[in-house]
Amino acid sequence: MTETLALVESPAQFLHVLEWAHAEQVADRTRVAVLAPADPASVAQLRALNDFADEEGIAVTWHAPREGGLAGVRTVGALRPVVASARRLVIGDPFSGMVQALLPFSRAADAVVVDDGTATLEFAAQFTHGEPLQRWHAGLALARRPLAAHARRFLTRTRLSLFTVMSVTSLPGSRVQHHGYDWTRRRFGPPRVLRGVDVVGSSLVETGVVEPAAYLEAVEALAERRGAAGRYFAHRREAPEKLQELSRRTGLRIVRPRVPLEIELRRGPVAEQLASFPSSVGYTLPLVLAGAGCRIAVQPLPETMIREQVGARARRFLERVSQDMQAASSGVGPVALSALP
Repeated sequence: MTETLALVESPAQFLHVLEWAHAEQVADRTRVAVLAPADPASVAQLRALNDFADEEGIAVTWHAPREGGLAGVRTVGALRPVVASARRLVIGDPFSGMVQALLPFSRAADAVVVDDGTATLEFAAQFTHGEPLQRWHAGLALARRPLAAHARRFLTRTRLSLFTVMSVTSLPGSRVQHHGYDWTRRRFGPPRVLRGVDVVGSSLVETGVVEPAAYLEAVEALAERRGAAGRYFAHRREAPEKLQELSRRTGLRIVRPRVPLEIELRRGPVAEQLASFPSSVGYTLPLVLAGAGCRIAVQPLPETMIREQVGARARRFLERVSQDMQAASSGVGPVALSALP
């Protein structure tokens, strides 16, 4: 019998499983099943986190459901008995089709959803309103709707906990547990702080939310306004061609982090000011870098940058993230959220 099985697909999810296992002191009773994505940058970061999990005594198995052909079916077949025997499930992405395909086999009485960036906010909203679980920037295929509806019912019947750093205060019938990256802060740093500005990259172009030309112009204007000759920490989903053009136009040095950005910057060095568009880093980096002496500068995301086909739901979600980041108290802790002048 597996006591705890964690299903993760992204580096952010894996990092938060490490944080959860540290907070609950259950590393030696936790098994992580990595459902590897297709993109090489994500796989490389997941491999690095696999090494950290080994150091913590967490068992890890690796699966590749997106290799094509019958890979997804083979993954479900391999994990079905493990999912069925787990007393507790830790879920990195409740919107994932692969995760939702595995949930019907589970008899777990307890479930934990760990952070997967700002998608956690949308999960909380959908769960609260009893909606099928789907990503904020995408529709839901007809074939997926029964699985999405079952996923919500499964989580409703379990003793559900949300392990998060996001601005979620409550879920119906569930426990919300906030954390402060205790494992990351214990394991890495403190970082050396450099003068200047670094820019944190975004995948808003790759997810079809922001116009590519508008994004490049915004980063270029930011670099010119600040006189930045610093670094651009690329999101793992950003296209190489986009990054090459961005480097040419801005003079910023492109950095492809080999670990999640929270670990990359906690290890250092880190600039005294970080510029970011609305994203999960506005929630995570103030915690990871508390006491380091740097600031997170939130850049606005005007309507003119957003693609015409982006629906009202996604626009409301982006507005909420922007408001959350702007509203974060600049007087709480040494890391503050502010707008660049």
